[in-house]
Amino acid sequence: MKLKLGLDARKLTDFGIGTYLQYLVRGIARRDDIELTLVVSAGHEERAASLAPEAIIVPVRADGYSLAEQVRLPAALWRYKPDLVHIPHYVVPVAARFPIVTTIHDVIQLYYPPKGRSQLGLLYLRTMMKAALKRSRRVITVSRASRRDLLHLFRADSEKVIVVPNGVDPGLAERPSQETLTALREQYGLKPPLILVVGNDKPHKNLEMALRAFHLAVRRSNMPGQLVIVGGVAAGGRLARRATHLGLGERVRFLGRVPWNTLVGLYHLSSLLLHVALYEGFGLPILEAMCAGLPVITSNLGAMRELAEGAAVLVNPLEVQEIAGALERVLVDDPLRLRMVTAGKRKAEAMSWEKTVDATVAVYRRANGEVIT
Repeated sequence: MKLKLGLDARKLTDFGIGTYLQYLVRGIARRDDIELTLVVSAGHEERAASLAPEAIIVPVRADGYSLAEQVRLPAALWRYKPDLVHIPHYVVPVAARFPIVTTIHDVIQLYYPPKGRSQLGLLYLRTMMKAALKRSRRVITVSRASRRDLLHLFRADSEKVIVVPNGVDPGLAERPSQETLTALREQYGLKPPLILVVGNDKPHKNLEMALRAFHLAVRRSNMPGQLVIVGGVAAGGRLARRATHLGLGERVRFLGRVPWNTLVGLYHLSSLLLHVALYEGFGLPILEAMCAGLPVITSNLGAMRELAEGAAVLVNPLEVQEIAGALERVLVDDPLRLRMVTAGKRKAEAMSWEKTVDATVAVYRRANGEVIT
């Protein structure tokens, strides 16, 4: 029997959660046991239809974290009478009267509030997460570390909160042509060996520590190459000024947000990924790098340790000497690099978006009262 699923896909083009939604929508659309209705932001109908050609596409005009989404999202779904609604974020409309599954990826904003976030904003965040945990029949989260945080902070029902890890695009393992990589290197003025950092300039990403560790390794051992930072980091912003102050100049490249094909090329051009965040719900760049055959240095904390242990060099993200030492070692120790690449590829091969979709659908079935054998 087909399950009539309503999916809130308004964040389809967002960074991070948008990746999760794109693979989830595409995977669900390929199944013949689900009748899919997608609620999308007005103007994104074509993108949604390209991922799920047979789905019912329902556009709405309702900004996130607004009163409008509390009313318009359930109203948009009401006429289609879904058996179940999946909200891939922690804001569950109070007015919704459907059975609900919610994905809460992490609680980063509670530990590291965005700059300028008011106490009222933090209260709203806690209130909505608590309501989502109470209101939902099942809550999906992406790592055991995130699950522990939800149980600890909110005393959530442990039977409700289920870990479904993210997957990785296997296409990352395919190396782009040499012509493509050469053009990319010339376009951005890149001079290998490249140490790649993928992230935005938020406190928990710990990018200044990555910059300091690179500076220390350059000063201490005359380490060659460049630090390449990709993501929401301004080329003329705080970190760029800090790099100039440290005398690094062209040794640090700030590329900003780049298209997916460019990011794939950078994974294959680089010599290692440096990801020393203080907190992650999952750490998707780590898995992407491993799939592309890139050695990884990452934090020995939470979801990063959970994802990368046994396949990466783990470091204390608050110890600049330790991070710099790891950079110096991984760049020159070929047997270590080979072991890391082999273990990383093995781990990435075991984590696919197809498995994520299958596990998510199993959660839907349980939430809908079906017995899974």
